[in-house]
Amino acid sequence: MRARRKIRLATGATAAGVIFMTLAAALPAAAGTFSYTGSFQLAQGKYFFDQTTRGLYFFNGFSFTSEVFTLTATIPLIYQSTPYISYSGVGVLPSGGTEGDLVSRRQRGEVVYLPVPVQVQQFGVGDPLLHAGIRLWKEGPVMPSVTITGNAKVPLASLESGFGTGQWDYGAGLSVAKKLGGAFLFADAAYWKLGDLAELELQDPWTYSLALGFPLSGGKAALLISYLGMTEVIEATEPPSSVGLGLSFKAGPKSSLLLNGLLGLSESSPDFSVSFGWSLGF
Repeated sequence: MRARRKIRLATGATAAGVIFMTLAAALPAAAGTFSYTGSFQLAQGKYFFDQTTRGLYFFNGFSFTSEVFTLTATIPLIYQSTPYISYSGVGVLPSGGTEGDLVSRRQRGEVVYLPVPVQVQQFGVGDPLLHAGIRLWKEGPVMPSVTITGNAKVPLASLESGFGTGQWDYGAGLSVAKKLGGAFLFADAAYWKLGDLAELELQDPWTYSLALGFPLSGGKAALLISYLGMTEVIEATEPPSSVGLGLSFKAGPKSSLLLNGLLGLSESSPDFSVSFGWSLGF
């Protein structure tokens, strides 16, 4: 089945990760910094279903960043108006959630009509996400800085709750950052092993992102342009892909704020998404 191409807005943990790592490159904190990090994201869309899902995602976490090591633990509070979206290690996916057999039937080429939305829990706690990074070498005159990364989503939220897949997700990859004159460049790629849903097999994707930042006001702010994508996750379905525009602000010696919007390029993304994020060091 040919995937429909639509211009949409996208959101998710992957998007939050690339933006905040880009923000860190633009507005570096002091070595050995503990921070409270988080973001509030609003998204709404039909994906490839015939009913709209409205979602609010409130991410809360703590991180420690040193010259060579970063460790972050994040847990989301989630509101979703339907059970058809799953929160995974690579972000929100139109998996069908507790109705995953509907997506499996769509993969077989059947015409699928969703039932009237069932009564579901609409607010709850999602799966925690753990991230670690170790810098292999510092940026030089020619070479960029290179960091090896690892990620894990812990399955504390059940599939039945609507706020998780009920399975572990693991990811590992590399991140590079480089100053280019007055701008800076950040790129990231990672491979993920995703746990399958009861009624739907998920492919193990590569995720990738590219961000370009332009410092403003003498480095007190930055304009961020980003692209995020991944390989196929749900068979016969165009994977999430988006471009974004954000504005970051330095709120103190160890703190920063971010406003961001993402314009998606695939049927697996919400119709619109806006987010406000923060990193408050202490």
